[in-house]
Amino acid sequence: MVVLAVLALAAVVGYTWELSRFIAKVFGSAGATETADSPLVSSTGLPEGTNTLLIFVLVFGTCRASLLWLQDWLSSRAAAVAKRQLRTSLLGAIGRLGPAWLAKRNSAEVALLATSQLDALDAYFGKFLPQLVYSIIVTPVLTALIFATDVWSGIAILCTLPLIPLFMIFIGWATNKVQQEQLNAMNRLARHFYEVLRGLTTLRVFGRLPQQPDFIAASSENYRRRTMRVLRVSFLSGFALEVAASLSVALIAVSIGLRLIDGSLELSTGLFVLLLAPEAYLPIRLVGANFHASNEGVVASGKILDVLDAAEALPPTAAESTLTSESLERFDKGKITRIIGVSGAGKTKAMARLRSALPAETVAWLPQQASLFPGTVSENVAGPGQNIDAPLLEKSLALAALDDVSADSPVGDATTMLSGGQAQRVALARAFYRALGKDCEWLLLDEPIAALDAVRAEKIASAIRSLASQGKRVVVISHQHVGPVDNQLAVTDV
Repeated sequence: MVVLAVLALAAVVGYTWELSRFIAKVFGSAGATETADSPLVSSTGLPEGTNTLLIFVLVFGTCRASLLWLQDWLSSRAAAVAKRQLRTSLLGAIGRLGPAWLAKRNSAEVALLATSQLDALDAYFGKFLPQLVYSIIVTPVLTALIFATDVWSGIAILCTLPLIPLFMIFIGWATNKVQQEQLNAMNRLARHFYEVLRGLTTLRVFGRLPQQPDFIAASSENYRRRTMRVLRVSFLSGFALEVAASLSVALIAVSIGLRLIDGSLELSTGLFVLLLAPEAYLPIRLVGANFHASNEGVVASGKILDVLDAAEALPPTAAESTLTSESLERFDKGKITRIIGVSGAGKTKAMARLRSALPAETVAWLPQQASLFPGTVSENVAGPGQNIDAPLLEKSLALAALDDVSADSPVGDATTMLSGGQAQRVALARAFYRALGKDCEWLLLDEPIAALDAVRAEKIASAIRSLASQGKRVVVISHQHVGPVDNQLAVTDV
């Protein structure tokens, strides 16, 4: 951006200087006798130097257009890279903070933060940041050039230029407030809609479903009002900046016109300053105008950075000590370890800490409440868009006792097309599919046979023992009998 700013500055100064000299030359020769023999008129009847001017302006105009295109292209790439890095860091931080932290947040709000709200950074990297760089480089150089060319115009710019940042400060205070209110309104709408979808059955049972459209409509109306308030502030602030810049340029133009009349200023110098003055105000004016478009992305990135700071501030946990060879001896290869403790003692949290401390590529995991997504059973087991290993898929389905569901069976949203037991076994087949991979060393299972009939529970318990015999480190939480285990650890020992 710095290189582009310098090149764009050179292009602006170059064609402005050449254009002002040409116009001054033409008007200066207006009183001369216009004949074909006049040195001021070419053989084509055009003023002398027209061809050179056209070539010069064409070259500099093409250069400036190319620089603007290159700026947009680079800023788009920068936005894509920044968003990818932030999303990757956010997902890593959420994994480190663990399910306990995520359970205290609304899933819809976290999803919005990582998707649409973060997409607003396009305006920050595509518009605001390039203009900020341009204003830091272009505005001071052009101001100094104008001051060196015409002192009075330079003084006028130095007196009027600070008005635009001053307006930006006042406008920024108002914008931050209304932008935050709009973001909060959108989060409330998303949370409400998400909770209504989650509790749809309960609302229907208790007869509260007819009221929900009115509640959602009220939240939507509140979000609409907040959005319109942001737009009003944005348009009014843009108008204020335009008026301040226009009046400043007009003041310089009046000063130049008066001095041209009394002959104290040359025409070429006045034109040069008059053409450069708007260019000096333009970058800093666009900074203020683009600040509103980028503010939503800046607010969202601030929230993401708060999550990253929270993950960085986590103290070393007991799970992190399991990475030492001494602690890993508790979980031998080829053995089944069972975490024991009374209900509510923190067995699930202990396993989550253990999982977060292990390399992700070495872990196959079954959470207590597994989530499925719309698609087929095979896609839920092997992953969407993945090359499915057919023999491995068939073996995983057999180990999970999925004899009543075919691999091509559809899975609806929130598992509406499967029973609770079938959904649990699909999630278990997913863990088995990963555990059978060559890189997987750990198999962590939270209540793998809960709510299953005795026959299928025994088949799955046998499958778990078979995976342990293949050298996997198996850690199980279960209130049901899963067969003989090699080790039992209390929650405080994990």
